[in-house]
Amino acid sequence: MIGLRSEEEIAARIAALREDAAEPPLSAGQVELIDSVLAVRETCVFALEHLRDIAVDLPAIGDAVERFAQRCEALSARGVDVATLDFEASYGRTSMEYYDGFVFGFYPEARPDLPPVATGGRYDALTQRLGQGASIPAVGGVIRPDILCAMETKL
Repeated sequence: MIGLRSEEEIAARIAALREDAAEPPLSAGQVELIDSVLAVRETCVFALEHLRDIAVDLPAIGDAVERFAQRCEALSARGVDVATLDFEASYGRTSMEYYDGFVFGFYPEARPDLPPVATGGRYDALTQRLGQGASIPAVGGVIRPDILCAMETKL
């Protein structure tokens, strides 16, 4: 046998794939609700209001919406004007795959032509997977010095 996985691991993966394939597809209504969540792109205050409305029909997002509300309250308590802070529910879906919680990106207002200055987020599930089930809260991010320099030279 070639590879690193044992026969038992391969058999377990095949069983999991079969189980997943046997699950019924999402209904059109469920897909519409998920699409409505992903379409939320507003300032934090309005996004929170919109997400709370969606949570009435999609209660599975309720806890996440309340964590977002708490995050907004914490930012506000630190002097951040959340009424002007942008929120995009679909942010990071294609470029930050290993993050499984809150993600962020900081963009230079004066330079919309530049990519984000900093990005990051939570990746608790990754550490749980790598830690063989041991859950370790994890947050990470990156600051791009080249973007900082580009901002400084063009201001």
